Amino acid sequence: MTPHLAYLGSPTHWFILFAVALIVFGAKKLPEIARNLGKGMGEFKKARREFENELKKAEKELENASSSEEKKDDAEKSA
Repeated sequence: MTPHLAYLGSPTHWFILFAVALIVFGAKKLPEIARNLGKGMGEFKKARREFENELKKAEKELENASSSEEKKDDAEKSA
């Protein structure tokens, strides 16, 4: 983490940040910006979950394929 972001935990810093955003974007635009940011974060989380599910699915398929190959090898060795 950069040293600049480490100090954003203070309520004073958050108030200053909010005041600057209010001045730059205006009171009418802030709710719209926050709504769009929330939607974007929701879409990002959804995509991340889907990606993780696909990875887990692929991992299970690999495990199943390797276990079936091991069973074939064991059957061939015993025959």
